[in-house]
Amino acid sequence: MKGFKFKTSLIIVFGALFLMITCKDQDDTFKQFVVEGGIRYLGAVSGAKSYIGYERIKVIFSIADPETSKVGIYWNDYADSLMINVYAGQLVEEIIPLNEGTYNLYFKSFDSKGNSSNPIELLSQSVGSTFINSLSHRLMSSKTTTGKNDLRIEWSNADSGMGARFTDVIYTAVDGSEKRIRVENSTDVTEIDDYKQGTAFRRTTFYNIDNEWLDSIIPGWRIENTLVIDKSIGAVIDFSSENGDNTASKIYDGNVQNTWETSTNYPEFVTIDLGLEIPVVGVSITPATQYTNGRADPRAPTRVRFESSLDNETWENLGEFTYDNSLYAGGRYFDLPLASARYFRFTGIECTSAPVFSSGIGGPGTTKMLLSELSVYFKLD
Repeated sequence: MKGFKFKTSLIIVFGALFLMITCKDQDDTFKQFVVEGGIRYLGAVSGAKSYIGYERIKVIFSIADPETSKVGIYWNDYADSLMINVYAGQLVEEIIPLNEGTYNLYFKSFDSKGNSSNPIELLSQSVGSTFINSLSHRLMSSKTTTGKNDLRIEWSNADSGMGARFTDVIYTAVDGSEKRIRVENSTDVTEIDDYKQGTAFRRTTFYNIDNEWLDSIIPGWRIENTLVIDKSIGAVIDFSSENGDNTASKIYDGNVQNTWETSTNYPEFVTIDLGLEIPVVGVSITPATQYTNGRADPRAPTRVRFESSLDNETWENLGEFTYDNSLYAGGRYFDLPLASARYFRFTGIECTSAPVFSSGIGGPGTTKMLLSELSVYFKLD
């Protein structure tokens, strides 16, 4: 038993000596990798933020570590970079020219000895022509004049969700000067009383999402070279038939919530006194929706004709067209050859087929015609 304890003690002693020798060898081996005093890791930048611009990005950040002398900004997987000289406590603002796209920006701090911080990542974006082409100008629900140097624009809701801030309108005044007015998103109607009659005007909408972008994004100017005569100075003066309260006058009253319904079979027509002579270039027809839950009423023609006249006696045929009597509820617009007109006639020639909305609305045998509104467009110089 005593011999066993002696052997065990020897094993422990030799084992300890072996570990001491091994550790010393390892210390000698790794000593070359030890940096006297340790490696200095800098603090990263703080408060990094970016602002979207047109083919550029603005970045701001603060220098938190007083030893920082430079900051590198990297993108495209570190393939491209920008190095900035800085000082302690500085609020840095830098604009980086960048083509349209999305970028992962990385910020690394450096001291005078080359020590660096861990990178800070920031997702950012630059916009360009592709983004601009995806934007639209604020829509006009109507644009009218009485022909007395007045211009009235009714606006649809601005697309504030996409960052629409306001819309500018430029027009020619009666004295020949060019005037510019700003239309706020909250404005529903713009009325101008010094508009030079017959002149084109233009508009554009300014975009700046959250009002925090580096640049306001402005689509190209939209030129308005057509206008509609105010329907209050005109009237329906003749028609083929009407049914009850759905009178023919309602096709030309500016209210898309009512309808003209006929009582006889095709063809059906309505004649309108426009109130003054204009150079007609187009017409839009809005289908009825009163009985179809917002869908287009299929009781509409499939073939239509438009005519113009200066005296309500001699008529010029401006063309026959296919009319879309599907359930799509949008207005139907038709380009017409330029013609001077004081009077305008619309004829629903025939209905050869109609989709079925419900029992009695559409389908084979449709003879009644239901339409909501007609607007005549004239040319501006």
